[in-house]
Amino acid sequence: MGSRFEGSGVLVTGGAAGMGRAIAAAFLGEGAKVVIADIDEERVGKTAEELGSGGEVSSLGVDVTSEEQVGEMIRRGDEALGGIDVLVNNAGVITMDKVTDVSEKDWDFVMDVNAKGVFLCVKAVIPGMLERGGGRIVNIASQAGKRGYKLFAHYCASKAAVIVFSKGVALEVAPTIRINCVCPGIVNTEMMDREYVWEEEMTGETQAAIKERWMAGIPMGRFQEPEHIARVAMFLASEDSSEMTGQAINVTGGMVME
Repeated sequence: MGSRFEGSGVLVTGGAAGMGRAIAAAFLGEGAKVVIADIDEERVGKTAEELGSGGEVSSLGVDVTSEEQVGEMIRRGDEALGGIDVLVNNAGVITMDKVTDVSEKDWDFVMDVNAKGVFLCVKAVIPGMLERGGGRIVNIASQAGKRGYKLFAHYCASKAAVIVFSKGVALEVAPTIRINCVCPGIVNTEMMDREYVWEEEMTGETQAAIKERWMAGIPMGRFQEPEHIARVAMFLASEDSSEMTGQAINVTGGMVME
């Protein structure tokens, strides 16, 4: 067990499952005190119980599209952690459709959670970090924010917004706060499982064939695991990346190299 984050307070959104849970667990494993937040308050509470006890991990319910709820999350997170040193914006959603069939409701849903949610959380956490004289923000974006993918144009737009927003904010808050993005590839999560079902329904292609086709585009020959994303998030939150800000780091097995 490492101790890179001994004494640090870490807040992770979208922490009930998948990458968020793995990120929270990784920070706990390196000595951090962690608050995990999620819209599914019951599930995130159970996750906190499973990850640890002794007051080192706690949970909050939050809708990241609500400025009022985000403000309360940051206030309670500050209180529980004695100050938020690291914010990981992991909360995110996805839907799949041809752009001509994407409803305005779906567009707003994806943009509100993925882009507006990051904006609100970053906006709310910055004043406290500036006041304390430092902080690190890690935004979970996507390789889809760098390349277009058919049937996911609206999702691509939301993640591109996260990447460029992060660059702009990085310029505003440097050198006191560093802000970087992780851009995952195809990660084995519940969200990914839903995508296989959607694509099968839309194309008639079997899930096995879909996975084989996607795998063919990955030089490393494997999908990523949530723990792979967690390791890079911790790197960007640590002093090991002290000279990095405004970056968007691919964790894609070589699927995207730009």
